[in-house]
Amino acid sequence: MYQLGPVFAEGMDVLRVLTNGHWQWETRNMPEPTLLIVDEKASALENVSRSLKGEGSYRVLTETNPSNVLNRLETEAVDVVLCDVDLKSQSGVSLVGDIRSRHLRLPVVIYSENDNSERIVEAMENGATTYVAQPMEPRLLARTVEAALSQLRLTGEVEKLKRRLGGDHKLGGLVGRSASMHRVFDVIREVSAVDSTVLIRSETGAGKELVARALHYEGPRSDKPFVKVNCAALPETLLESELFGHEKGAFTDAKQTRIGKFEQANGGTIFLDEIGELSLSTQVKLLNVLQDREIERLGSNRKIPVNIRVVTATNRDLERMIQESRFRMDLYYRLNVVPITIPPLRDRKEDIPLLCAHFLDKIGSRLHKGTYTITDDAMGLLLSHPWPGNVRELENVIERAILATTTTTISSSTLQFLNQAHTSTEYSGFHPPVNPVVGRHAPSQSGNELVSSEAMMAPGPLKDAVRAFEKQFIENAMLAAGGHVIKAARMLRIDRTTLWKKAKDLGIDLHSDSM
Repeated sequence: MYQLGPVFAEGMDVLRVLTNGHWQWETRNMPEPTLLIVDEKASALENVSRSLKGEGSYRVLTETNPSNVLNRLETEAVDVVLCDVDLKSQSGVSLVGDIRSRHLRLPVVIYSENDNSERIVEAMENGATTYVAQPMEPRLLARTVEAALSQLRLTGEVEKLKRRLGGDHKLGGLVGRSASMHRVFDVIREVSAVDSTVLIRSETGAGKELVARALHYEGPRSDKPFVKVNCAALPETLLESELFGHEKGAFTDAKQTRIGKFEQANGGTIFLDEIGELSLSTQVKLLNVLQDREIERLGSNRKIPVNIRVVTATNRDLERMIQESRFRMDLYYRLNVVPITIPPLRDRKEDIPLLCAHFLDKIGSRLHKGTYTITDDAMGLLLSHPWPGNVRELENVIERAILATTTTTISSSTLQFLNQAHTSTEYSGFHPPVNPVVGRHAPSQSGNELVSSEAMMAPGPLKDAVRAFEKQFIENAMLAAGGHVIKAARMLRIDRTTLWKKAKDLGIDLHSDSM
């Protein structure tokens, strides 16, 4: 049977970042490190600051009151602390211990005017990283700081490698052992505690929602609501009410006051999927929410503050949409603070064996089918497939294979349907899905069989026949589009508003998850 082996990602520089009282170690391309110098003598602070700034590019903070240090570390993003061990108002040794107990990985460099070896040794035992004697030679001081920063980065890389050596190839619902997926995992871990807006980009089926959920449940808001909104699943007339809520009487059907998704997500995370489908007017309102962290319900002038993290996702080319004046540039920059790109499955095929094992276990348990294995020749077929539908397509293939086999082994014969020529409905036009068991069109949304060609040709009113055909054709398009209204509208060569009106007239529920 197919065996798995480790694949590692490249390392990056790691620095310390604070958001909402929670610390994280951020991967980034080495901006200016922030140093906090603690000394009760203002003249000493000035001398040390001048020495450091003359030898390197540092952001230097100073503190003369040792009792303020721990509070400052909770509100400032500090990478290294330099501390006089001969403090008068508070023991420098105990301060070092307090810093390291609360911020385990934060380097603390100590210095002293007195040659008190006992105090210096005690401070080192309490967690000080290194010691510099006074008077401090500027170049030696800078080298000491750089050594502390290098040790900090190395510690971060060692932790990453430990996770990967230990087979840590999962994060939330995401699975991957490729270098590209481990980079995605690293970014999620590093920014999960940050409230910065995240823009997730990938092809359909690659796992955008899983990334959004991982960002939420790996962070400090995990016990608060996670609210998803599919911006393509609602017509523009309903989307604003869905997002911002409305007051009673705000419009004809507003029978009572209703809170929107932003209020529902208060304290937690709101995930706006298919963000590229927003109209320009809704984009303006979203931009205002991101700037002010306040919303207004439709029909009200009252500002309602919201404490939320915003995560968005798209498979659209937003840069081209900006050039075509279909997406606001200012909103784009607000959304793209932390970009995460999920690689398509065809570019990380080393993840396929691990994903197969994950889906076999997940689907086998759900269907009460037991434990399954995949033969080498079957794995060869899976590895050679182009996977236009990405991870979602792979999951569907595994489920179909489990249902198709009478044993607990998935062989190449079980996967013969993969050898069929792949036709993309996105580019090759729409074709009604066929049920392979009964040889007829797939069930409609209501669960009833769609109208057969024989029934369509039966004598009767032409108007009824046309309605029946339109209903079947739209339902088939929604099935082929995986429930995505925008995609179905493109297949049908009509705009989204026309599709919504048609669906309403024909009694088709476009909100249903089973479409």
